[in-house]
Amino acid sequence: MGESKFSKILVPVRGIRSDHPAIRLACQIARRDKAMLFVIYVIEVQRTLPLDAENTAQSELAEIALGQAEQVAHELGCRVETEMLQARGAGSALVDEATQHGIDLIIMGIPYRNPLGDFYLGTTASYVMKNAPCQVWLCREAAGKPKGTQEKK
Repeated sequence: MGESKFSKILVPVRGIRSDHPAIRLACQIARRDKAMLFVIYVIEVQRTLPLDAENTAQSELAEIALGQAEQVAHELGCRVETEMLQARGAGSALVDEATQHGIDLIIMGIPYRNPLGDFYLGTTASYVMKNAPCQVWLCREAAGKPKGTQEKK
């Protein structure tokens, strides 16, 4: 069985540490397959506000995250398009974008979370995993040390 070739790769970003390894992985695959990379930041708008409500602070964070992703992609020689969206839920917006653009791979960077002793994926990643029309790869941060522990010298 041969390796899959991808032509359009989507990477959602949120301006967090786990974005970076997901972008780097996506760039490696995009370079190998000569694929186009789409990087999207979704601003979630509360239901009490109109969908086009302006949120300057969130928009600024989105611009920074998209700029950093674009810079990494260019340094690694990838063709990239960036987009900022506003939606009620990030998961459904990402699935809609993947469907509309014919995306064949989504690579999501997710932070390591460990509430109450169980691994927790998060609502956006869970939604995308269940509903995406294409392959979804998760790029999770390494498990960190429990809070309150100190390194031995």
